[in-house]
Amino acid sequence: MGVTIKNKIILFYLFLITFHVAHILEETWGRFWMIDEIYGLSLFLFINWILFCVPLFFFYLFILERKIAYYFSIAYAMFMILNGMGHNIATIATGKYFGGYAGGFSGLGLVIFGIPLSFLLLKNSPKRNRQTDVRIG
Repeated sequence: MGVTIKNKIILFYLFLITFHVAHILEETWGRFWMIDEIYGLSLFLFINWILFCVPLFFFYLFILERKIAYYFSIAYAMFMILNGMGHNIATIATGKYFGGYAGGFSGLGLVIFGIPLSFLLLKNSPKRNRQTDVRIG
């Protein structure tokens, strides 16, 4: 993989991780319904801390150019796309943002940066770019 492609992937990855943090803050600020109904604030933040550290580990593995990092990173990017779309669809469908489905504004960023990251990772995955060693003579 070329340096410029890797730099693009890193840039989109960092933007996605940044919007992931913003998403957690927005859910907390907007009192996402799961905070009050299921988890409570401390458990919600603890679970989200873990869900934030896992992609950081995937990003670290990507920097080290581990094959497995591509597949986990693709899954992470696609999950963030669905997460962002889900918040917006639920907010529009129910009309509840505060105390409902907070997370739609940062969810747009998850979609905007998750889609190109997914495509770049899929297009440049190690399996697709495997070079065969051909010997002539």
